Amino acid sequence: MSARRTCCLVLTLAMLVPVSNALAQNAAANLPIDAWGDSLTYGTADSGGAHGSWPYQLSVLLDGRLVRNFGVADQTSDAIAARQGALQAHVSVVGDQVPAAGPIPVTITNGVSIPGAGIAGVHGTLDGMPGKLASTPDYHQVFVRDAQGAPAHVPPDSPFLVDDYTKDVNVIWAGRKDVESGETSATVSNIEQMAARVAHGRFIILSILNGEGEGSGTEKYDTVIGLNRQLAARFPNNFIDVRSELVTRSNDTATDQLDRAADIVPTSLRVDEEHLTAEGYKIVAQRVAQFIRGRNW
Repeated sequence: MSARRTCCLVLTLAMLVPVSNALAQNAAANLPIDAWGDSLTYGTADSGGAHGSWPYQLSVLLDGRLVRNFGVADQTSDAIAARQGALQAHVSVVGDQVPAAGPIPVTITNGVSIPGAGIAGVHGTLDGMPGKLASTPDYHQVFVRDAQGAPAHVPPDSPFLVDDYTKDVNVIWAGRKDVESGETSATVSNIEQMAARVAHGRFIILSILNGEGEGSGTEKYDTVIGLNRQLAARFPNNFIDVRSELVTRSNDTATDQLDRAADIVPTSLRVDEEHLTAEGYKIVAQRVAQFIRGRNW
């Protein structure tokens, strides 16, 4: 190959690389955003319900972009990780057979349950059969196939594969309920496994909040700060410290100033001991939107 042709080829490739990168960024900017978490993500009635939640407000800030709210109240990080697919449940069906229609009780065989939002359940496939794992009012788990059909054999200890959201942008806000339960030994590991599952590193980790009565000098404060330091060190390029941001937004009232001195999210941005007001969730949404725009995701 002549020197001239080689030079032209190099220049052509050099021009194509930026174009390719730009196309990839534009494609990412159209991806759905999945918000994984507990009630801090789902939202509460006192903070305006769904419209007050940070996923809804994030969608508004991003001009109506699809943001899926996968928050479920009271869930610890392992339950959130199981719903996202980072932890995989294996189940056995009663009689090793799924009926033509209707729910069939299942037993979790590997200790990884997927507690969805009650009867709403979690959608996926069991031995190739689309359906959902759901909970009965008495907290037993059942599998419900999507479509009627012939009864189907399902081998014991079959994996339930949740729907795949790994190509989306994943925002992970987990760990608050771990702190409340006092079981935090696996918190960072669960979040790590969730992050590792996301394609192309398009994930965001939000810091864990401390609540009322969990200010500086308390055991739970030390736990929260310790976990956040681990997460910040583990994900230096994907971590947003929303806790510290919220603390700095205190107003001039005596109560808020006491909260700030104790390094707690201020009372003015909370509806109870831990859940945020709509304005508090707006601050979270703004930080996430800023991060996503900065990455061209």
